[in-house]
Amino acid sequence: MDTVQTRKGSSRQRNGAGKSTREFKLHAFLPYRLNRLAGHLSKALSAVYQERFDLSIPQWRVLATLQAEPGLTARDLASATSLDKVSVSRALAGLVDRELVQRSPHRHDARSSILRLSRRGTALFRRIAPLALAREAHWLAPLSLRERDQFLRLLAKLEAGLEIIEVPPTQSVRGAQGSAA
Repeated sequence: MDTVQTRKGSSRQRNGAGKSTREFKLHAFLPYRLNRLAGHLSKALSAVYQERFDLSIPQWRVLATLQAEPGLTARDLASATSLDKVSVSRALAGLVDRELVQRSPHRHDARSSILRLSRRGTALFRRIAPLALAREAHWLAPLSLRERDQFLRLLAKLEAGLEIIEVPPTQSVRGAQGSAA
């Protein structure tokens, strides 16, 4: 196999048939790059709500999710926030203790509670959201409006692809797309 350098600095291997296969480089691997970027953005944003409002990253995610979707259960929150059940449980305990989230009994499942922001929780969210949006605008500022729109469309396309990947093997793709998560 011959190694060929590409214009962007990565190398490709050519096999005997003339076909090339890309060499694995962690710093160029999409999941690594997205995870690294997300980690940096999350850490930078967390400085806003941790220092000023004494909220952890999981607490902020729960607060923001309940603002957008009141009436979820802890299980729903775990799915919606991509947090594990323990992180959601700890976040909720702190938010309930601070009277930012209210629990009410679930009508059909005695083991679950319906969760909503309290007035205090809604007021806190309304104080943090403009700061979070300003930080997001700062991060997107290097992109033109056209690039921003394109980036967001491409990101949505990748996210839609992940929904297909996460479909359990026993479900058809068509059936999963029509179901509510």
